[in-house]
Formats: sequence, structure tokens, C-alpha cells
Amino acid sequence: MPRRFLIALTAVLGLAACSDASNAPTAFDEAAAAMSAEANATRVTAAALWNQRTRAIISRRGGSANASTRAYALVSVAQYDAVIAAEQAKARRLHPSEAGASSAASAAVLLALYPAEQAYIAGELAADAAYFPTLPSERDADFAAGAAVGRAVGAAVMAYAATDRTRVAWDGSTGSGGWTPLVMPPQDASWGNARPWFMSSGAQFHPVDPPTIGSPEYLADLAEVRAYSDNRTPEQLAIARFWATGYGAGGPAGYFGALAADWGTRQHLDERRMSRVLAVLHMAIMDASIGCYEGKYAYWYIRPYQADPAITVPSGVPVPNFPGYPSGHSCLSSAAAGVLSGFFPSEADALHAMVVEAGMSRIYAGLHFRFDVTAGQQLGYAVAELALRLAPNGHQPIPLE
Repeated sequence: MPRRFLIALTAVLGLAACSDASNAPTAFDEAAAAMSAEANATRVTAAALWNQRTRAIISRRGGSANASTRAYALVSVAQYDAVIAAEQAKARRLHPSEAGASSAASAAVLLALYPAEQAYIAGELAADAAYFPTLPSERDADFAAGAAVGRAVGAAVMAYAATDRTRVAWDGSTGSGGWTPLVMPPQDASWGNARPWFMSSGAQFHPVDPPTIGSPEYLADLAEVRAYSDNRTPEQLAIARFWATGYGAGGPAGYFGALAADWGTRQHLDERRMSRVLAVLHMAIMDASIGCYEGKYAYWYIRPYQADPAITVPSGVPVPNFPGYPSGHSCLSSAAAGVLSGFFPSEADALHAMVVEAGMSRIYAGLHFRFDVTAGQQLGYAVAELALRLAPNGHQPIPLE
């Protein structure tokens, strides 16, 4: 199973998920330090390091999965555009360092998002300034000049973020799908109206209408969830808990970003190619979250445990404060798997297995019907296909307009 296949990674992610919001080092900090220490043996890019550091910050600071998804996307877009800007500024001899540009752009975005992490961010940026100039590949590069480029790009990305409509308040509207909020207001009720990166709007891949409550399809899927709830095996319980919280900080964006950084490092991707993979991945996950929430708050569809009070949600599995249809785990995991299969085709089977397991985990947990999962996977894979088709090519920056 994918959960066992990735045991080394998930052990680190699981430790970080248990951390509090202090400035104490986390498992992610230790992993980032290990990546730096091994960089002479395996080419580690600034993009991969700052992806790891973003997870370290999120593990301490928390926040919703959507907020974390947004943070990963902004950091990755800043990294990629900064590398492109550094390349465009190259002269015949000394030129702005691409690593310096990526590092400083990441730091600028993270400082804007998490100002309480100023000391940590400054320390990691200083470590990069000491480390990257020692690499043979940086012989003709000027780290400080690259950092200046990165700071400018980071500021431009945050100016763009200020108008992305992710902080619009709920307007109080509700739906007739039977879902009842745990507390008011419901979480991220306006997220479906946020500005996507690839999609034309949050409704571009609007899911088909879910089954009518009381219909044969609805009753069959409700009975399936009840059967699992009444007879969960230890394996099913472990899967439900793993995909709920055990895969670490930042939800699917953090988990699949970690895979991308690891696979890209193993394949010796350079700064531009690594930052491109991470940018396309995280923009697609962000778009999938927007499309998913557009559907959720279009239907306000009931969750299984609300429809049948005998269905239980296991301990250790949080109950979300947003509607069920379509499944967010399936929207995001399929978007991630679709993009990463395009970049790492040898991993496609394993990635698809993760999507299947993530979807089943929510049925095992009593939180989703099978039709929630199917709709989420259809949406996520459609977003991934669009992202791969519209991904920046060559030395083309990601437009901020």
C-alpha cells in the first residue's frame, strides 16, 4: 500500500503533525538540515530546501489545509519566477545566482505570510548565502545579486496575492443539501470564488449534481459507509487515520510536495526544473481546492455520519466543518497525482494507488459517500490535465496579472 511504501517519508511527516506552534525545531527542520548536509553528494536545490522549510513553518503555525495550499503555491510561484528573472539577467561572466533568487523569493513570501517566523527565515537565508556559493555550479554566480532579484519577485507575488479573493467573508447563504455546520460560520465558504491559477473560474469543472437524498444510489452508498463503520478492520482504521492527520503538515499540498522535492532531487533536477515542477504541482492543487469548494458550497451536501447517526467517525479523525460533496481529499490528491505522473511517469501507478487509498480513507472514516470520492477524483484529474497543458515552458515566467 502507498502508506507503507512511503514509510520513511511519513514518519517525518507524522512527527511534524504532532508539533505545537513554538519555535522549537521540528522534524521538518531536522530534515531540511539533513538535506543541506548531504547536498555535496546529492544536488539539492534552493527550491527543494525551501519547500521543506515551508512545511516546517506550517507544522508550527498550523492553519487550514486551504491556507497551507495557498502558501505552498505562492512560495513555488515566487521560486520559479525568481529563477527565470535571474536567468534573464545573466551577463557573460558574473551573473545573479538562481539559487540566491529562489532562496530570497521564498523567504520574502514566507515572511509576509508568517511574520512570527522572521528569525527562522533569516537564519535559513543566511545559511543558504554561506552554502550555495561554495558549489562548483555557482562559480560564476553572485548570490547577493540573485537575492536582490528574488526579493523583488517575492514582493510582486505578494502584491498579486493581495487580490486573490481568498479572504472574502461568507455572505450567509446556505443550501438545501442537508449538511449542518458544526459551528458557525462554516469553514472557507467563499473559497470557491478565489482566483485560480489555471482555471478560468472555480466553476470550470463544476461537479455533476449528486444523487438525490433517498434515491437508490444514495441509499446504496450510505449502506456501504454504514457497513464499513460497523466492521472496520485495523488496516482500514489505520488508513483512515493516516490520511486524516498522519501525512503531516499542510495537507495534500505538503505531502505531495515532499514527494516531488524528493523525486526531483534524486533525478538531479536543476533549479529551474525543480521550481517548475513544484510551481505547477502547487498551482494545480490550489485550483483543485478552489473547484472543490465551489462544488461543496453549491450543494451543501450532507455527510454520511449526519445521514445515519449509527455511523461513527473514528477517534483521531477530525470532522470537517464544511459540506461533503465532492471530497476534498480526492480533489487534491488526484490533482497532485495527475501532475506528478506527468513529470515522473515511472511513479504513475504508485500515485494512482495513493489517490484510491486517500479516497477510501474518507469512506472508512464515515465522512464521505463513494460518489463524493468519484466526483472529487474527476475534478482533480481534470485540473491536472489543464495544468500540464498550460504549464510554463522554456524560460517563460508565470504571469502575475
